[in-house]
Amino acid sequence: EVQFAGAIVSAALKFTSSKEFSPKFKAQCSSEEEIHQMLEDKTVFTPNDIMDYLPPTVLAELKNKAGGAQSNLSSTLASMAGFVYPPAVIEVEEAQGHSEGGKFEIATRQLLSYLKSRILHQVVKDHYGDVGARIVSILEARGHLEGEAVAENAMVPAKDAREMLHQLYKANYISMLYLQQTKQHNPTSAMFLWCVEKKRIHRTVLMNISRALCNLRLRRQHEVQVGKDWIERAKLADESENDSEMDKINYNKFCQGLERIDNACLQLDETLMVMKDFDG
Repeated sequence: EVQFAGAIVSAALKFTSSKEFSPKFKAQCSSEEEIHQMLEDKTVFTPNDIMDYLPPTVLAELKNKAGGAQSNLSSTLASMAGFVYPPAVIEVEEAQGHSEGGKFEIATRQLLSYLKSRILHQVVKDHYGDVGARIVSILEARGHLEGEAVAENAMVPAKDAREMLHQLYKANYISMLYLQQTKQHNPTSAMFLWCVEKKRIHRTVLMNISRALCNLRLRRQHEVQVGKDWIERAKLADESENDSEMDKINYNKFCQGLERIDNACLQLDETLMVMKDFDG
């Protein structure tokens, strides 16, 4: 675990976004060719480039360490470049001996791909527990497997593995390949191979997240309708001051309920954005 890794990645992404969309950077270019070159290298940055985008507390800690902010930030980025799974930073120009502390690039596609795989895993785990998530991960890694091989790899009894495979298949998370070993149709001699199709599981997870988001918004709409009296009374400050203690407690519970629904909607919306709007 590298200290401030999350803050550094966020700062680098903010810098890249500013470089692409902020007029300040384009104003520094004197020709269309320079603008084109800047946009081509928009993802590459030096430690000094992202200093202004770091949280003040993080920047202060880096400055207070021996060597100063640039040296410490360069060392941290070089450490992050050594990550294998998931790769977070690419070292474009080696930091050691570099006048600007090296040049780096955030491995955006690899990070998004990793994030999507974690979302898929978590969704399956939430619905079918550790065994279901383990089976899906095994099928993703190993490809087509028979039920007995799945049970062996997942380290669960064959009966439990079969039940879970059928549940996952029914829910559209996994696919089944039916192979007949003879010319005649005979289920007893047939082979059933289980696998994960990326497009299929991705589509299923998207639908489930969208359905959950829709249900939450409908629930909020219902709660607002039920509590419309509370909302009207809250607008009238004079009346609300005369409310009893029990009324105030109920009103606070109502507000907290709406806040929890809103937070859940925001989290699902962000998850949906990662799954749907990025090519990663």
